[in-house]
Amino acid sequence: MAAYVVGTLLVVILVVHHGEAIMCHRCLSAFGGCGDDVVWRMYPWKDCGDSYCVKVIEKIPGEEPRYLRECEDTLLKSTIHRLRMPVLRRHGYCVPARKNDPYNPNDSIDSRYTYCFCNDWNGCNSVSTVRISVSFILASLAAVLLFKWL
Repeated sequence: MAAYVVGTLLVVILVVHHGEAIMCHRCLSAFGGCGDDVVWRMYPWKDCGDSYCVKVIEKIPGEEPRYLRECEDTLLKSTIHRLRMPVLRRHGYCVPARKNDPYNPNDSIDSRYTYCFCNDWNGCNSVSTVRISVSFILASLAAVLLFKWL
């Protein structure tokens, strides 16, 4: 009986995974369905780990706004976004971009770009999940059958 308990615990430890993840959509408004009203089924989920989902809104006079939806850590790999992205990043904040103009240090906000951060639901959230794989179910069944016949 003790071998059964130890074997089952070992299988559970090896197969059950605990993780936290934010699932975000990645899209550009140029692709259609990615404007202010997003057609969520058109764009695949991306596991962004523990970063934020970010929506970047670019406002150009005389044109419709342009949207970019991406993970924070992916945007930070781009020099343009790394320099523009606001320092203050919290859930629910929509903040104008930073302007890094060495000739005019008093003008620190670029109102053409707005960065919105969120992390409270899939498509914009942080979830704590316990994933049980198919291998766990098969290993558990095999362990039960094996120890039943021993």
